[in-house]
Amino acid sequence: MRSSRSTGSRALALLAVLALPVGAAAAETRIAFSSLDTSKPYKVSGTLYLPENTSSPCPAIILIHGTGGIDSRGALYRGPLLNAGIAVFEVDFKTGNYTSTMDRPPNDAFVPAAFAALRELRKLPAIDRDRIAVMGFSMGGGITLRTALEDNRKTWMGNEKGFAAHVAFYPVCKPFIPKVEHSSGVTGAPMIIFYGTEDSYGEGKAVPELKLLLQKKFKFDVTTVEYPGATHGFNRNAAPLSYRDPAAIGGQGYMKWDPDATNDSLAKVLAFLRQNLAAR
Repeated sequence: MRSSRSTGSRALALLAVLALPVGAAAAETRIAFSSLDTSKPYKVSGTLYLPENTSSPCPAIILIHGTGGIDSRGALYRGPLLNAGIAVFEVDFKTGNYTSTMDRPPNDAFVPAAFAALRELRKLPAIDRDRIAVMGFSMGGGITLRTALEDNRKTWMGNEKGFAAHVAFYPVCKPFIPKVEHSSGVTGAPMIIFYGTEDSYGEGKAVPELKLLLQKKFKFDVTTVEYPGATHGFNRNAAPLSYRDPAAIGGQGYMKWDPDATNDSLAKVLAFLRQNLAAR
């Protein structure tokens, strides 16, 4: 579905409201853990942020960064999520594992790390083990999609349930589509994908193609939100960036901040998670 575009001033005003900071006393805990794949036991970690004034156990979301590592995007969504009563576990899959787009492992390599993060949260009495979602940007979005495949859930979680919901921002769908075609199915957990038509990884074409494939092959309806004119990384509040990436069209990636698309995505992410995690 296409989102409506508001004026820049209205978007920035609403963005400021949605991103109001959470109280300074919000608990933060650093957690180190390892990937579930013993053949590639990446050492990873994350920071758990717990919402204030919420009943325990509370819902949670695992937040996975893009190739560049943790940046402004995580902080942008963290505040509104905490205000909605959703704990945030922002993981770091980059440090000590790769340095750039040129030596980045494939998304599949981090799928067992994402499921390891899910298991870590399920150990905590403050977290509702049945209300844990996953959300990612670019590389993190690609990992998010892969955790929705039933084959991956079964491989790394056995008889345990997977994620309760999936939120993917411009997840580079083109290389994921063949994996769907050869998979046995999806977990069935609700999924939403955000993307721009001018994405340098071809999301303007690939996301609708993935949506159609999932519906046709598995009768699974993924919610998609398209932003006309938006680029990859449209919610990265920084100067425009051109960079090398073999996964991008012509090997050249491009990101540009789009406040209207960002503002709209904030509201839609919160609505999606309130509905599917029963958050406040």
